[in-house]
Amino acid sequence: MDDKQPDVEAALLEILVDRPDSVVALGLAARKLVRKLATGCSEFVGETHCVLNLFSFTGKHGQAFIHIATYTKHANMGFNHGVDLQDPQGLLEGTGKRIRHVRLTSKSQLRSKALGELISNAVSLARQTAEENGGIQPSRIGIRPRRRK
Repeated sequence: MDDKQPDVEAALLEILVDRPDSVVALGLAARKLVRKLATGCSEFVGETHCVLNLFSFTGKHGQAFIHIATYTKHANMGFNHGVDLQDPQGLLEGTGKRIRHVRLTSKSQLRSKALGELISNAVSLARQTAEENGGIQPSRIGIRPRRRK
C-alpha cells in the first residue's frame, strides 16, 4: 500500500464497530471483490444512515459506478448505472431511474458467477464512460466518517 494512502480497511473497521460481525465481514468481502475486479479505481468512504463505499474511475463521487452500503443489519451492492446492465439471472433489485442493487446475504453469494459478471460489466461500462469523458484518473482514496455526537 502507498504510504500516502489511508488504510481503508482499518478505517472501515473503526466506523463499522457498532455493526454485527457478520454484516461487517460481508461488507468487507464485497469491497475486496470490487477492488479485485476494478483495479485502478478510486474509492471513497463515508457515513450517513449507512457506511458507504463509492468506487469511481474519474475520482468523482457523482461518477461512481458501484457502491457498497453497509447498514446495521445487512449490506447492499449498488450499481449506479444498473439500468444499463444485462442481468440474465435477475439479481438486480430496484425501480429507480438509474440505480439497481443486489442485497448481499452471504459470502458465498459474492463467489457467484452471475454477480461477478454484473460487477465486470459495470466496470467495463465505467471504464468506457470515463475514457469518453476525459479519461481514467489516477486512483485515490478518501475517507470521511460522520462526526459522532
